[in-house]
Amino acid sequence: MTSTSERLLDAAQALAQQRGFNAFSFRDLANRLGITNAGIHYHFPKKADLGRALIARYRRNVAEALTEVDRTAGSATDRLKGFIASYADGLRKERLCLGVMLASETVTLPDEVQSEVRSFFAALEDWLTRVLEDGRTAGEFHFEGAAEDEAALVLSTVEGAMLSAWPLRSVKPVQALARFETVMQRFLNGLAPS
Repeated sequence: MTSTSERLLDAAQALAQQRGFNAFSFRDLANRLGITNAGIHYHFPKKADLGRALIARYRRNVAEALTEVDRTAGSATDRLKGFIASYADGLRKERLCLGVMLASETVTLPDEVQSEVRSFFAALEDWLTRVLEDGRTAGEFHFEGAAEDEAALVLSTVEGAMLSAWPLRSVKPVQALARFETVMQRFLNGLAPS
């Protein structure tokens, strides 16, 4: 059975990925889960506590998913495609990456939540750096400069492609996904050796 704190984090994540962190309240969570505000405050005294726990859990879940991609994908190209596929899956489920959603609200987030958001992006860039280095060494990728810089470019492209497709999801979900996939395929083509 799922604990109350996990149920709260699940509900908060869904709301944050669809509306944004600042666009829901403890009352929204209470109504969604059929519990009292006091029940939420018992687990998360302040919304900042909820936000910190939320992004920390999301970062752990993403790290586990990337470990699985590393374990099951044979090549650096397949690992990168697995990473991109997770974003496409978010679009299919009408959920923006939690990191992106929180990053868009950074100036209004408590410091401890901002710190977790930075850690999330740093972890993604570290993983992407390793994949890109592996791919360049294996002759799968060609890019100029440091792998760290290319990782920042990959992450920005994936996140940006998701953001630009996001407004279409409610009126043309198939077109939103197609736009994202087209952008990402063109980007992957650009990494291939000439």
